Amino acid sequence: MILLTAFVAFSGFGCLEDIEEVPLDRDGDPLEAPAGVSAGVGEGSILLSWSPVDGASSYNVYRRASSVSASVLAGNTSSTSYLDDGLVNGREYMYAVAALDSRGLEGRRTEEIAAVPSVYSIRIGDGSGVANSGTVDITITAPSTTILMKISDIYEMSAVQWEIFSSTREWDIGSGEGVKTVYAQFQDQNGSCSGVISEDVVLDTYAEISSVSVSPDLAKYPLGATVRLSITPVGLERNGTAWVEIEDMSEAIELFDNGLGGDQLAGNGVYERSYSFPLSFRGTELGVAGTFVDRAGNRSPSKEAQRKISFTDAPEPVRLIGAIDSTTSSITIKWVESTETNFLAYRIYRSRTPGVTESPENFVRGLDNRSQTSYPDGSLIEGATYYYRIFVVNDLYDTAGSNEVAARTYDAYPSAVTLDPPSAVGSDRLTLTWSVNDDTDFEEYRIYRSTTPGVTTSSERLPYISDREITW
Repeated sequence: MILLTAFVAFSGFGCLEDIEEVPLDRDGDPLEAPAGVSAGVGEGSILLSWSPVDGASSYNVYRRASSVSASVLAGNTSSTSYLDDGLVNGREYMYAVAALDSRGLEGRRTEEIAAVPSVYSIRIGDGSGVANSGTVDITITAPSTTILMKISDIYEMSAVQWEIFSSTREWDIGSGEGVKTVYAQFQDQNGSCSGVISEDVVLDTYAEISSVSVSPDLAKYPLGATVRLSITPVGLERNGTAWVEIEDMSEAIELFDNGLGGDQLAGNGVYERSYSFPLSFRGTELGVAGTFVDRAGNRSPSKEAQRKISFTDAPEPVRLIGAIDSTTSSITIKWVESTETNFLAYRIYRSRTPGVTESPENFVRGLDNRSQTSYPDGSLIEGATYYYRIFVVNDLYDTAGSNEVAARTYDAYPSAVTLDPPSAVGSDRLTLTWSVNDDTDFEEYRIYRSTTPGVTTSSERLPYISDREITW
C-alpha cells in the first residue's frame, strides 16, 4: 500500500496548527513502463511499437522535439503501436510511452528514444519503369543518418541480412519478361527502421516489328508526293521510337505515336507519319526498311516493307511531225528534238491500225542520240498505211508518247513476171511456169487465157494463186 499525504489549507483565520494532514491510499504498484519500444520512420511520420504491459488498458505516447524540453501528449491508443504523422522530415523527435490501467492511472514512462522522419526512395535504372537486362542499377535516396539497408525481391524482410548503406547498388531482378519488384528497408543511426518501400520495373529484353507499310498503294508516286509510312511493333509497344529508311535517301524519317505528324491515334503502339517527299527525290524500286527501339532501349532487327516504292516524273513528250519521205518499202519520219532534262532515249513504235501502244509487237527501234530527230523505217509493205508514235524515255525509264501520225508507202505498179513457154503439152492440158514476184506488196497471181492472141484482163480468168512461191 502506498501512503499519499495531502496538505489542505483553509482560508480565513487559521494557522499552521489548523492544517490537517489527509492520507490518500491507492492499492497496488504503478504499471511498469512498456518494454521493447522501437521506432519505424517514414515520410513525415514515425511508427512506434512496444511490447504489451500486463494490466494495461491503453497507452499514452509522449513526444517532444529535441530542441525543446517539455513533452506533449501525442496520442492515446489501445494497441501496442502508434503512428505519429504530420511531422517535419529531417527533424529529430523524442518519444516516451506509458501504460494506463483500467482506472486511467498512468504507470511509469519509458526512457525517451529518438527518431527522425525521413524520405526514402529507390530508383531502378533510369527511372523509366523498364529494363532490358536482368541486372539493374539501383539508386537510393535516404537521409545522411542512414547506416544500414536491406534489399530483397520479397516483401518479408525478416530473413534478409542488413548491409552497410550505399547510395547505389547493383541488383539481379531475375529472368523472364514482365513486372519485377525490388523491396528495400533502412535503419538510421538511432536504430530506427524505415518501413518497407518498393519499386516496380518491367523487364523487357527484345523488340520486334510486326509490319512496315506504305500507303497509298501506288506503282509509282509523283515527285513531291505525300506518303503515309507506318511501323507496327509486335505487342504494340508504346513510348518507343521508330523510323524508316528509304533506299538512296540520306536521312531517316522518324515516325510518331503521339497524334502528330499524321499519326492517326496517339498512344496506340502504332508509329505513323504522313511524309511529303522532296521534289528532288527520284528513284524506282526503292526499298523501305523500318527500325524500332522500345522504351527499354531494345532495338529491333530492321524489317523491309513488302513492296518497293518509286518516285518518278514522266518526261516531256515530243511532237511527231510526220513522214518526210516514202518509198515502196520505207517511210522516213521526223519529230521535234526532246528538251527533257533527264533524256535517255527515243523509242519508235508503229502499227497497222490506229492507237499505237508501247507493246513489244509495235516496237521498231530505240535511239539514244537526242539530236537524231528522223528515222527511215524500212522493210514495209508497198502501198500500206502505218501509224507511228515516238516515246521519250528518261533516266528512270518513264516514258511519254507523242502525237500519232499516219503515213503510207509509195504504191507502184507490180513488177511483171516472166512466163515460160508451156510445157507438158497434151491434148487437153499443158503446164505453165513463171518467175517469182519479189514485190513487198505482193497479193496474188492472176492467170488469164484466150484462144486467140492478145490476152487481156478481160480474157477468161483462171483461179487466183495467193502464194508467191507457187509458180506453176
